[in-house]
Amino acid sequence: MAGKVQVFCFDKTGTLTKEGLEYFAVQEIQQTNNGNNGASAGFVAEETDMSRLPNVAQVGLAACHAVTVMGDQLIGNPVDVEQFRATDWEIMQGERDSELYLDTLISPFLESIDGSDKLGRRTVHVIKRFEFVHARQSMSVAVLDQATGHVHVYVKGSFERLKQMANSASVPSNYDSMTARWAREGCYVLALAHKNLGPADDLAAVTRMSREQIESGCDLVSLLLFRNKLKEDTASAIMELKGGDTRTVMITGDTALTGVYIARQCGMVSPSARVILGDVDGNSAGAEPLLVWRDTADDSVVDDIDRLLHSERQDIDDAEKRLGNVVSKRTPSIELAVTAAAFDHLVATNAIRRYLLDIRIFARMTPQGKVECVQLHMERAVTAMCGDGGNDCGALRAAHVGLALSDSEASIVSPFSSSNRSIHSCVTLLREGRSGLATSIAGYKFLINYGTTMSMLEIVQFYFSVIVPQAVWIMIDSFITVGLCIAVTQAQTARKLAPSRPTARLIGAHTLASIWGQTAINYAFLYGMMGLLFRQSWFRCHEFDSRDIDTSLWWLLGDNYEAEVISLVCMFQFVNAAAVYNFGYRYRRAWITNYILAVLYAGFISAISVLVLANPNRFSCMFRINCGNPDTLVDLGYSKPSWGISSYNNPAGHNVMPHKFRWTLWGLCIVNIVLCLAWEKFVVLGPVGRVVKKLWVERKGDSKLRVKL
Repeated sequence: MAGKVQVFCFDKTGTLTKEGLEYFAVQEIQQTNNGNNGASAGFVAEETDMSRLPNVAQVGLAACHAVTVMGDQLIGNPVDVEQFRATDWEIMQGERDSELYLDTLISPFLESIDGSDKLGRRTVHVIKRFEFVHARQSMSVAVLDQATGHVHVYVKGSFERLKQMANSASVPSNYDSMTARWAREGCYVLALAHKNLGPADDLAAVTRMSREQIESGCDLVSLLLFRNKLKEDTASAIMELKGGDTRTVMITGDTALTGVYIARQCGMVSPSARVILGDVDGNSAGAEPLLVWRDTADDSVVDDIDRLLHSERQDIDDAEKRLGNVVSKRTPSIELAVTAAAFDHLVATNAIRRYLLDIRIFARMTPQGKVECVQLHMERAVTAMCGDGGNDCGALRAAHVGLALSDSEASIVSPFSSSNRSIHSCVTLLREGRSGLATSIAGYKFLINYGTTMSMLEIVQFYFSVIVPQAVWIMIDSFITVGLCIAVTQAQTARKLAPSRPTARLIGAHTLASIWGQTAINYAFLYGMMGLLFRQSWFRCHEFDSRDIDTSLWWLLGDNYEAEVISLVCMFQFVNAAAVYNFGYRYRRAWITNYILAVLYAGFISAISVLVLANPNRFSCMFRINCGNPDTLVDLGYSKPSWGISSYNNPAGHNVMPHKFRWTLWGLCIVNIVLCLAWEKFVVLGPVGRVVKKLWVERKGDSKLRVKL
């Protein structure tokens, strides 16, 4: 399946980007009391040093995570680990002061930090934790502040989700534009909310509170910003995939605008492309959900998305006829991105299939959403999925081809895994898949050619009532066929992805043209050789006579010119079939780099040439070709053999061909070889085949799916 992949889906964080996010800054949200006008909220400048944040924000960032300590190592979600490390707080190890404490955290020494309003070290205890859930896009903790005796609740999650959960008065008026700004700059944006439950009279009661009770009624405190840096080789790998006629798609749990930023950076989206984001407008209370398309550059509403896409498809169709490079032909000028809400809306309205192959970025996708997205792509094309985390497991398992860049749980469910975290592993997988498919088809064609050549040999030998020598059968079945069949599979993989995929059709036009062409050429030469033999003055027509030959010695019924010519011509054809189907073409390396086949091919051709051209010798007599009874060979002017030769089973006592005919026969066999190679190289795989295919497509049309790159 890897050899036929048309669409490659990627997770973003840890796959396209580096595995660990880098902490960037915290942007505090300040609550202001405006007297009669009520409270309002606004952003203050971002702060990179967490020690300069207010107590509420600092304690929340230090406590709202699921990080644990094992020895000296922090264990947990990479984002949580990076967040906790940036706070410089510590997790106490050893026995806890109370069974109700899940964790105890201690602040760093702060007296020497200028501008800090904190004195000494603080101690807080986590008494309740709700882990992160993808469906809710949030996690929460209840924390006991030992200094004040108050219990504080902190909720952390996606900025969209916390906007919905938090008190509306704590949401700044420019919240959407600010979060969009950070997302456009490639930041991974989380939000933090807080509420004070007051003095801790009964900690057990707090631990019994439900998640809804804990997380409701919070005020937004800050945005937490991480930098999501691209892997160094991601851009080159994406470009090679596109050059290999493979559409690349991003399916991420991050925000759409961050996805757009990363897609532009890695080349998945052209720098000049216009990206239009689809999201569900839920502003109107009680109204039907409305899918709205907006230009990510200026946030303007795009009214007629279908007209734009239709016009863009026409431009690509025109480019397909004019330009030669596959990337230039199919790089779109308009790209679509959708949020999880928009994706669900399109699925619910049964419109997703209309836009599916125009959507480049699927954002805020849950693990189940990733599975659905991959399955929809699988309806239209052979689809691969690449991810690195547990949230990708379902999609990796569902895809036609799954590649886990991980040694963790994702590698267990994925058909393929790689400890090399580079996206070039995807390129390697496709190169190997295409090479494997091309090699399998080559082996199939070689064995089919073996069958057609063998049937031709059988028909001709039965027509002339002869049987090729026993040693020839052994040579063909035990050495030529077995050896070359193994050698064909040793072809090396091409170094670059070709801009097409190998055929997988066993009886498709490409496969049949290759087999039928070789068969026709081989048949013509064998029959031509037999005709040439019958025109020789020294050849006695119809020399077979059961009164002169012992038919009980069936294995010696090859002691004649007919069986000799059949054997030599067909052995050349058997050997040459492996060379014909070993052409590297686009998916495998050059013919000569298959060293095993090159050595065997040269050895077999040389050995058969010796059988044709050499005077009687031990080797040719073993095959009963160009040999005879010892006394007969002496009468013909050759020296008497020193090796034993079974008596020839024909009246003449030999089948030694004249020198001139030997060279003529050998020369015609070489022409047979060259024509077969030329048919495969220039007709089936080369310019003739491409011209014929182009004319056929122009006349009959092309039903092949051509995806945007």
